[in-house]
Amino acid sequence: MAAVVDHSIWSFCFAKGTLPRDFTQGSPVASNAGTHEIPMMYSAIVPAGPQRRVYLVDTGFTGGDSMTGKRFADVETPAEVLAKVGLTPADVDTILLTHLHFDHAGNLDAFPRAEIILQRSEYEAWRAALAALPDTSAGKSSWVLSSLNLDDIATFERAIAAGRVRFVEGDTEVAPGITLRLEAESHTFGSQWVEVATPDGAFVLAGDALASYANIERMWPPGYHQGNGWNLLRGYNRLRATVGEDRLHRIVPGHDMQVFARNPSWVAGRNPVAEMHVAQGARSFIPTAGASA
Repeated sequence: MAAVVDHSIWSFCFAKGTLPRDFTQGSPVASNAGTHEIPMMYSAIVPAGPQRRVYLVDTGFTGGDSMTGKRFADVETPAEVLAKVGLTPADVDTILLTHLHFDHAGNLDAFPRAEIILQRSEYEAWRAALAALPDTSAGKSSWVLSSLNLDDIATFERAIAAGRVRFVEGDTEVAPGITLRLEAESHTFGSQWVEVATPDGAFVLAGDALASYANIERMWPPGYHQGNGWNLLRGYNRLRATVGEDRLHRIVPGHDMQVFARNPSWVAGRNPVAEMHVAQGARSFIPTAGASA
């Protein structure tokens, strides 16, 4: 049997927002419970081995505007974020986009040499939805466009024309131990999550196939999504089976500050970083006692 490959995994908060609690945790179970702070997130995967390759799961956004009209706080650029673990945007070989919402698929031009991988169904269904929309001037006040930046879609299509995009269809291993899992018609048309193997078991970078730990612990979808709640529930069961019932902390939801409480973490710059796993022989970036991040 071939040896299980190992990976270092870091998850970054790159900005913070404040939203009604039921937005991510579910309505009505979390309704009338006030607001809470949520992280905007992406993650880096670095396989063990002498030749460093860097995979980025999602890319964040370039601006600070939200669908609610409020500005996000503490926005950091990809260069600022990746420097916290000794990386630069130019180091990124491959971008794994979980879906095309604005907070996950912006900043593509910041990674000039990276291949971009997305589920074909995600792109084609959004393209059809936009073609059917008679007027896009409403922007984020339109439910269809509420989580989409049209400039990001244009940038993505330029990347297609430049040969930088690879579409996949269904579950796909993109490198040894890094597997894309399609969660069709869940948070969006073709949302996917990323399963990452280590010798100690799997980790999951969920994108918005899981918004919050509360969703999987209560088996209750978030109040906002653009897909099917029943399919989200099905996906939660797949996530549970992947990491194990007693290891839900190994899942990185799309928008939950508990990621940084349930896993080793530190604050660098304006936002926290979670060190989900360090490959054997690789460097940990958690500051030692007395050191400043």
